[in-house]
Amino acid sequence: MRPTIRIITIGLGHADAPHTDLPVIDMRPYRDPHIDPSMRERTALDQDVVDHVLATPGVRERLDLAVADIVAYASGPGNRQPVITVATACVGGRHRAPAAGIRIAALLLNKGWDVDLHHRDLQQPVIQR
Repeated sequence: MRPTIRIITIGLGHADAPHTDLPVIDMRPYRDPHIDPSMRERTALDQDVVDHVLATPGVRERLDLAVADIVAYASGPGNRQPVITVATACVGGRHRAPAAGIRIAALLLNKGWDVDLHHRDLQQPVIQR
C-alpha cells in the first residue's frame, strides 16, 4: 500500500518547521508577493497569487524536482510508513509556501498519490517587515 503524502505549508516567521521525513522545501529564495502592496494581504487561496509565485523563474522546476524526490522516497522498497510528511516554507506562510504546496499536491494527485494538504500559517497575520 502506498503512503499518504502529508504536505504542510509553513511560515518560518511564525514558528519553527515541524518534523518532516524529507528536508523542508524552502521557497524563501524566490520572488515574494509580499513586496507588492496589492498582494500583501492576500493569500495563495487567491489564484493570482498562485500564478504570481508559479511565474517566478525557477519555481516550477524546483517543485518538479521536489515531486520527483517525494515520489522516489515514498516508493523506496524499505519504506513502510503510512504517511510521509513534507513541508514547504517561506517567511509568512501566506504566499510562496502555500502556492508551492498547492502545486506539489496537484502534481502528486495527478500521479495517483493520496495527498493531505494543510496550511499551518495561511491565516496568520501578515508579518510586518
